[in-house]
Amino acid sequence: MARLVIVANPDKPESLRLAAEARREAERLALDVRLSVRRGENLADPPPDLAAVFGGDGTVLGAVAALGEEPPPVLAFNLGRLGYLAENPPDSFPRLVRRALAGDLRRSLRMRVEGNLVSPRRRWRRLALNEFVLASRLTGRLLPLAVRVDGERLMDIRGDGIVVGTPTGSTAYALAAGGPVASPELAAIILAPICPHQLANRSLVLDPGETVSLEHFNDRPVELLADGRPCLEMEGEERLEVRMSSSPVAFLSPGTAKYEMLRVKLGWGRKNGSGDEERR
Repeated sequence: MARLVIVANPDKPESLRLAAEARREAERLALDVRLSVRRGENLADPPPDLAAVFGGDGTVLGAVAALGEEPPPVLAFNLGRLGYLAENPPDSFPRLVRRALAGDLRRSLRMRVEGNLVSPRRRWRRLALNEFVLASRLTGRLLPLAVRVDGERLMDIRGDGIVVGTPTGSTAYALAAGGPVASPELAAIILAPICPHQLANRSLVLDPGETVSLEHFNDRPVELLADGRPCLEMEGEERLEVRMSSSPVAFLSPGTAKYEMLRVKLGWGRKNGSGDEERR
């Protein structure tokens, strides 16, 4: 019997309602179903064969983190505003679950990045689908950073911080920080300084096999975030090493167009006089 885990955003009544309906539908399909409505719950034990997520991109990011090192394919149903990750309409759940278990959906494989803290007194490791962000907690105070790639000094930054992200995350914080938009299935590491004081500090796309090291020279701990969630305060004698993870995530959808989501969500379609999109 195939195992399905259904994840709902606990703060959205519509998400809870749709997830409960999906559970009943899945049970009618004779699936072993688990419904998760609590943040931070371990969803990797026992390992599911498929995950269905009802919510916005934040709910999807949280679910992927909870699914562990080897996540199953993910069907994400959009209840948020933008929905770069959650792109499937909720009413398509029964049909898409059947097609997913039959292997009849398009798989969009997304790389993740792995962050390791190098410290004299503690160990820390985490995976991120979108990005790691190192940022000052004090608004208006410049954060001095040193960035190395494979041990070679790359740049010194004074600004609000830096984003180290993936192509999937290129349409998230990295985009707001002036980074490039990358094909979501590309393998690459994106560096995007946040409001750098030096105009020459620009965003950079790195080879996925390279390791990025970050050190800060602040007199107070600096906040480290993974996929938008604060996870630790990094002290001056510590450094963060970020590299491509060997554990990607597969997102499932019925469509075959790779770039339709970018075109629609970023408003790249031309408009005619009536406001409707011209020829697709």
